[in-house]
Amino acid sequence: MPLRPRSLRRAPAEPTAEPSPIPEQVWQRVPIDALIDLVTEAFTAHDLPWSRARMAAEALCHGDLTGSPETGVAELTRLHLPMLVNGMVRPRAEPLMIADRGAAALIDYRRAPGLWAVGDAMDRAITRAGRYGVGLMSVRGVGPFGRAGHHAARALPHTMIGLVMAAGGEKGTAANPLGMAAPAGAYPEFVLDLDTLADVDNSAVAGFALLVEIFAGVLSGVGDHDHDTGLMVMAIAPTTLRSADGFYKAASALFGSLLGWEGGTPVRYPGWREAQYLEQCQALGVPLNAPVHRELEELAKALRLPSLQGRSGGSGTP
Repeated sequence: MPLRPRSLRRAPAEPTAEPSPIPEQVWQRVPIDALIDLVTEAFTAHDLPWSRARMAAEALCHGDLTGSPETGVAELTRLHLPMLVNGMVRPRAEPLMIADRGAAALIDYRRAPGLWAVGDAMDRAITRAGRYGVGLMSVRGVGPFGRAGHHAARALPHTMIGLVMAAGGEKGTAANPLGMAAPAGAYPEFVLDLDTLADVDNSAVAGFALLVEIFAGVLSGVGDHDHDTGLMVMAIAPTTLRSADGFYKAASALFGSLLGWEGGTPVRYPGWREAQYLEQCQALGVPLNAPVHRELEELAKALRLPSLQGRSGGSGTP
């Protein structure tokens, strides 16, 4: 339909509604360090040793730093702190090594905070992968652990591939059964987070769900325990099998081949947009919606900790 010429006569004035603010105007932005520091201190106030609290805070804030705020600090007062208060998670629980076979081990974390325990298991897997080429930790007895992809990504600074599979868990907590991270050569690192396997509607998905249950649940033995989470945490050191230069070139070729455009929309792989989002957070601060920002300020006041406002010197709103 052809456009009509615009009339030169002034249109009658109409009442105008108050403009709706765009999300960037209503979300408070706070520096990354200020947010992680506050969450760390909240965990130490609930008896976590500082090193565990710091790892837990980094794991919890991962969602906010990569564009998945629903799994980030919004869960601090809803899930993690209440479980510490009611004793369902034990802040100082010491892991029990049940079986150690060099490259592989079975560990019971005895209800330690999963935000710390899964990261600790990955660090152990990385150490073994540096020695044997692969490290596999079969894990049970952990509390909610946040995003599996964050824990898998702990392998990336070591030029390793990380894999985390999870089965079981507390009723009412979000399922995040698989996370994987791999170096991508010249491109942003590959980080995959699979959110759920609940909607099993075909044999292929059902088969994958069973694969996760076998590796994470059956192997760790969580089938013998109620309200427990079992995980398989694995690190692979590819440079023990081939040259670092050859792996770098192959990874660059693979991930470079995935980039392109389709119907005017950029085609990207998991990890690309998350890396861009993190860069924005580093430059502008982490966006927090008003209810979450208010909850954190109230928590800081209740624990007699410096507020986010005081740490950042302002709201940080762009």
